[in-house]
Amino acid sequence: MEEFSEFRNIRAILFDFDNTLVNFEPNSLKALQEVAREIHDYIVDNGFSVSITHEEIYNTLLSISSKFDSEGVYDRTVWFNTLLEKIHVSASKDQVLEWVSLYWSIASMARPFEEVQDTLEFLKKKGYKLGIVTNSDGEGGNKQKRMERYEFIKLFDVVVIGGENNIKPKPSVQPLVYACERLGFQPSQCAMVGDDPVKDCLAAKKAGMMAILVDRQGKVKFAELYADFVIDDMEELQEVF
Repeated sequence: MEEFSEFRNIRAILFDFDNTLVNFEPNSLKALQEVAREIHDYIVDNGFSVSITHEEIYNTLLSISSKFDSEGVYDRTVWFNTLLEKIHVSASKDQVLEWVSLYWSIASMARPFEEVQDTLEFLKKKGYKLGIVTNSDGEGGNKQKRMERYEFIKLFDVVVIGGENNIKPKPSVQPLVYACERLGFQPSQCAMVGDDPVKDCLAAKKAGMMAILVDRQGKVKFAELYADFVIDDMEELQEVF
């Protein structure tokens, strides 16, 4: 791969977390499946006059999660309470938090993508400052604790969690600009790597950064409209930088 001159001024590289560094989606879907099963059992055990299958609950949860994720609402208590309202079922706050805890106990076990550790070590050895800019998991979740499970977290110089500590979540440019400031660089000296064309890439470009889209499955239509550069996997960064 030809080295692009646009990258010569880059001194720091920021990364999204879920579905960029770790393969979060499969575990999230599995977690939603388990929560749907628990909610179905709850409906049956408590005698609610609601005729709904486990699969219908799961599909409704998928629709709700997709909608809220696109809107930047990551609090799973909101997701699950919205589901309950939709299917006319009531539950205590403690019960909802129990389902949230179940969700995160499964979703948090996401594995890093195979090429991540080697790529991060490569970039670190070349002298780049590294950062993570991600969004909060919301009530019942703990993004910082979840990230600390991974060995590669030690390679990062800064971690910024949007939606916490008065920092707006992506796609606001605030967490991106704040990360650049923490690293001591102008946005023009930083690149953002992420899987979301809007929250990661368009936000990065708006902040004045280089935007790199990780599109592993080639699902993003007109990807070049969102990003300055599109890669199939993280390993390609070793050829670019």
